[in-house]
Amino acid sequence: MAEKSKGTAVIIERVKSGVPGLDEMMDGGFPKGNLVVLSGDPGSGKTVLCWQFMYEGISKYNENAVYVSLEENEETIYEGARQFGWDLQKYVKEGKLLIITVELYDFERLKAAIEDNVKTINAKRVVIDPGVIFRLFFDRELDARKRIVSLGKMLKLIGTTTIITNEISLDKLTSLYGLEEYVADGVILLYHTKIKNRFVRSIAVLKMRNTEITESLKPVKITNDGIKVLEKSELFDEVD
Repeated sequence: MAEKSKGTAVIIERVKSGVPGLDEMMDGGFPKGNLVVLSGDPGSGKTVLCWQFMYEGISKYNENAVYVSLEENEETIYEGARQFGWDLQKYVKEGKLLIITVELYDFERLKAAIEDNVKTINAKRVVIDPGVIFRLFFDRELDARKRIVSLGKMLKLIGTTTIITNEISLDKLTSLYGLEEYVADGVILLYHTKIKNRFVRSIAVLKMRNTEITESLKPVKITNDGIKVLEKSELFDEVD
């Protein structure tokens, strides 16, 4: 359970993101068991943040993870993560990380595989990246909406803290068939936008259940060690 009572106060158990500065934007971390949609435009750092969430969760907090890659194969994932010093392959060999790569667009098999793999290694963290690929699983939007919402409910039922990524265009947020509105506990937005004569990365926590959030955009840096949120800075401080 994500809540504990202490006297009359309710204490929310928190899961650390592993991203410096991000937890400070959401009262100490994700509420345990939350389902979070991470939306961003191309190049904003969504996949890097997901790798960081898994790697730091395993290495620092002893929380096993399941990674559902709907686009990249395992070797591409390993190679990308190594650029930041994250040896994901090591944790796969140690049974602390399971990577699911999708070859057939069979949604019910995918859903069952996620649940089975979570139970196999007692995973506490799940990442599904990129969620926008779900659109290839269905011919009718109504079917997509019902089954993606059912996936969200299943993930919450098994108690994992989950990130599902979503692609947005530069001018609008495209919903994952209602997942954000009806099931997700939180929505985080990553931006990679042009301000003045340069591109600037930023992050915002749009919503997070049972959490006091920072309601302003904060600058983001992608370094050799991963993503860092400059939570004490304002966005436009970075472009002066």
